[in-house]
Amino acid sequence: MKMIRIAPPSFRRQAFFAFVFLFACSTGSFDFTPTQDDAVMAEIASVFEGGEDVVLTLCEDRELSDAWQDPGGCQEAHVIRGGGRGLAHTESEPSNIGCGGCPFNVLAYVTGTLSGGPFDEPAEVAGEILTGDLYDEPFAYPFRLNLRCQGGFAPCTMIGGTLEQDGSLTLEVYIHSDVPTPDHTFQLAAGDAAVCGLP
Repeated sequence: MKMIRIAPPSFRRQAFFAFVFLFACSTGSFDFTPTQDDAVMAEIASVFEGGEDVVLTLCEDRELSDAWQDPGGCQEAHVIRGGGRGLAHTESEPSNIGCGGCPFNVLAYVTGTLSGGPFDEPAEVAGEILTGDLYDEPFAYPFRLNLRCQGGFAPCTMIGGTLEQDGSLTLEVYIHSDVPTPDHTFQLAAGDAAVCGLP
């Protein structure tokens, strides 16, 4: 009589969870191309203007962009690069379970200046523009701003807000770090392309 081996329950359970992790974490794929990067960066690298003479100028932070070397990474699935420098790669679309809480962000590193409003002099700013993630849509509007004032005596602690597809930008300026709401909110509109120098 032929013996039939049955895997122990613990092994079957481990195999099941490994299967769930591998296949529940991927539901499709998304192709990133330099052409897409150029189009998105053209929207971001702009001069935004609004009331109270507020002007926000954003450019790509090429030093940080060029240093990124981790396509599909847990924190940064893709970093947008302009000027034909975008990295072409294909990444799996994760489902909402089984991916260990990774955000899989798609973002652009930016630097620039903010003037007018509460600032006596133009303030240097830097940070990220989050355009989306692999869960939903990598380039889904509104884009989210996550900027900081730079310098030893930075005139603000944080700059947030959203950029809509029509070029309208809601800017939230936090002067103090201990307040839950922005000290100033401005409505800006995209104007000319920013003049960005190369590193």
